[in-house]
Amino acid sequence: MINAAIFIGLALAYAIVKILLEKRLAPLDDVGDGRRLSDLAFASGRSVYDIFHAAGAAWNFSREKVEDDFKRYLQRDEVPHYVGTYARRHWQTDDRTYQALLFSGGRPPYL
Repeated sequence: MINAAIFIGLALAYAIVKILLEKRLAPLDDVGDGRRLSDLAFASGRSVYDIFHAAGAAWNFSREKVEDDFKRYLQRDEVPHYVGTYARRHWQTDDRTYQALLFSGGRPPYL
C-alpha cells in the first residue's frame, strides 16, 4: 500500500514539474523574425547578408538602404519589415534547420 502511495506521489510531482516547465518554456516556441531569418539562411545555405540583399531586391530597395538596415540588424538585432516578410514567405516548416537537427523534440533540453 505504501509503495502505491509513493508511486502516485511521484507521478503527481512529475506532472506538476512538467506543467511548470512547459509554461516556462512556452515563450521559446515563438519563432520570431530573427530566428526565422537565421533558419532560412541555414536551410538555404546562404548568409543572412545574402538574404537581406535578396529581400531588398524583391522590394526594389537601393543597396545603400539594405546595407544600412543590415548594419542596424547587426547592432540592435532589429529585422526590417521587408526582410521579415521575405523570410516568412520563403521559410518552410520542413527545413532541416540547426535547431531541428539537434533537438528533434522542438525544445532544447537544458533544464
